[in-house]
Amino acid sequence: MITNVPIVGSTAERRAARMPERLARNWRSLLMAGDAGVVLFVSLVTLNGADNRLAAAIVTAAVIVGVFWECGYYRRSFAVFARDEVYYACAGVALSALPIAVILAAVADVPLPSIALTLVFSAIGTSALRARLHLERRPDDPPYAGIDSITPGAWHDRESTWFLLTKRIFDAALAALALIVFSPIMLIAAAAILVETGSPIFFRQERIGAGGRPFHIFKFRTMRSGAGAGWARPGDDRITRVGSILRRTSMDELPQLFNVLRGEMSIVGPRPEMVEFAASFAKTISNYEQRHVVAPGITGWAQLYCKRNLQPDDVPHILPFDLFYVEHASMFIDMALVLKTAVEVVFHRAV
Repeated sequence: MITNVPIVGSTAERRAARMPERLARNWRSLLMAGDAGVVLFVSLVTLNGADNRLAAAIVTAAVIVGVFWECGYYRRSFAVFARDEVYYACAGVALSALPIAVILAAVADVPLPSIALTLVFSAIGTSALRARLHLERRPDDPPYAGIDSITPGAWHDRESTWFLLTKRIFDAALAALALIVFSPIMLIAAAAILVETGSPIFFRQERIGAGGRPFHIFKFRTMRSGAGAGWARPGDDRITRVGSILRRTSMDELPQLFNVLRGEMSIVGPRPEMVEFAASFAKTISNYEQRHVVAPGITGWAQLYCKRNLQPDDVPHILPFDLFYVEHASMFIDMALVLKTAVEVVFHRAV
């Protein structure tokens, strides 16, 4: 935990520098107590009139804090910015929703609308608390830029049956749901491409997947036919008018959901790289191949916290972000990054 933070200009940073030593040492306990207190209070208010209200409130707090614990959230806060605490708190409460609903509906006889209301206000309350506490604490390597190499323990965990099974279930369920929701948009995009530049509608290219195995990625075609395999640049004249819209809204990535269903990609993971570039980077960048311990993703830690339009020279600076995800990957982080991705797409904060 961080106890000595340099004093710089802002009020928040000066306050963080004066953070009591004992508070920094007990940060894990403070987070747990804060979460439990918020959820207990919210539960007692929103479940007013329900049978066994106190027992239901305790169960709700215990399950939410338990999920946070199991997902490793109390070992380290992964938020880069204060607002990111909102995404992590909401993701944790969302993971807790099903077990809470089952337990309270079966044991405490609490109506489902009351449970839903409790979960919504619990997410709001824990988000506000964590965003406030985030300003009191600064990481040692802002903004959590990443690591140079993953540990043997993390490598083993990413190859464990439990991790692979839960990630596969999460990926398949979310990809299937997303395809249903976005199918009208995908049909419109396909028609627009066909009208503007004709076929093919999809762009198919060989990329490197988990374990260094190649696969063919699917995207909506956003460039003229025969544009080549070079990295796209801002203002690239190879990009079509429809392609510009698809790229700006990230809708060109939607066909990758089929790659996820085929098990070649994950919803969350490092950016899938072209075969030629990956081979070159592996020769010149230390530990580059460690990013292939997990499957590549449609979105990911580096995709959200680094600039969007990358060039080959950026890769050494991006790799620590990929390795940070590989080191700490969990369903909790995946859910939070999916939530954050949705916000970034809607408000165009990703660059």
